[in-house]
Amino acid sequence: MSKESPPPPPTSFSSLPDDVALDCRARISRFHYPTLSLVSKGFRTLIASPELEATRSFIGKPENHLCVCLRLYKNPNPLWFIFSPIPKQKLKPIVPWFPNQQYPQYPTVVSNGSQIYIIGGFVRRRRSNRVSIFDYRTYQWRRLPKMRQPRVYPAASVIDGKIYVIGGFRGSMPTDIENSGEVYDPKTNTWEPILLTSLDLTVQNVFKKKHYFTTKACLVINKVSCLLYVSDGKLYWREDKEGFECRKVYGLAEQSSNLFRVVANSGGGGRVTVWWKSMTKGCEFDCLLTEECETKIWCAEISLERRGLRELRGFVEWSKEVFTIDRCDYIYDFISQYVTVTY
Repeated sequence: MSKESPPPPPTSFSSLPDDVALDCRARISRFHYPTLSLVSKGFRTLIASPELEATRSFIGKPENHLCVCLRLYKNPNPLWFIFSPIPKQKLKPIVPWFPNQQYPQYPTVVSNGSQIYIIGGFVRRRRSNRVSIFDYRTYQWRRLPKMRQPRVYPAASVIDGKIYVIGGFRGSMPTDIENSGEVYDPKTNTWEPILLTSLDLTVQNVFKKKHYFTTKACLVINKVSCLLYVSDGKLYWREDKEGFECRKVYGLAEQSSNLFRVVANSGGGGRVTVWWKSMTKGCEFDCLLTEECETKIWCAEISLERRGLRELRGFVEWSKEVFTIDRCDYIYDFISQYVTVTY
């Protein structure tokens, strides 16, 4: 009686043909790239390679990811997280703020494809003209040329691949009107001045919308542009035009007194995410450093339905704890910035 032959050894990933291996990796969500980069040096090289990006573009695998910046208690530098897709729905750290640089207070944040721009803000209590960029594709920070003027909380937007920045001076406008606005061109890696009077109507309308990005979400529901915002823990809405009355969004009794932030859904359509937090029951301020105390950050996705001219109703698609802090954190609105990266 012959002995059974041993089973063949498992096929390693490296034994696959190069084109097959590349195609397989291109179908993996970019959300898992930080983990894959830890496998080997070869994986890290491939993740940042143009061949992988070309393959992803060829097979049509664009992705939208929501990135949020949390400002936590006694932490000098806010931390950036990416919101994982279904089914995990968790906040996953991207990378720490790059070393030897203080994260600015009150910067403006915009995204362009896979890149996040941190523009201006206060650094050591002085207005800054620094601009930093994080590339979500390569998971690396780098510094851009400085702006022509120091700015805090300027209006900013990406139009045709260029970064337009307006305002952010002490007071209303500088005495030198030529420096009231400027534009960054990634192709030339330079900042150039712009005059407000030279902006066309399309650019002006974009900047009007940008005034809402810190506290409100602007989205289209039934082909009508609407604004949503949080007040006293409740979600309100109005049409995006002057004189329209603000009204409460119905159907959200479970989250009615806890909300502190609303964010437009990165996937588009009539959906938003709402955020709130909870702390250990019975927790007092003097237990900030005790192990028994913790803070949980929650998120829910809300789909919205317009009913007539005067009613907007929300439906909770899912609601989940997305992050836990091992202490009580009393900062109210600790989502300091958020953007959507797409590539």
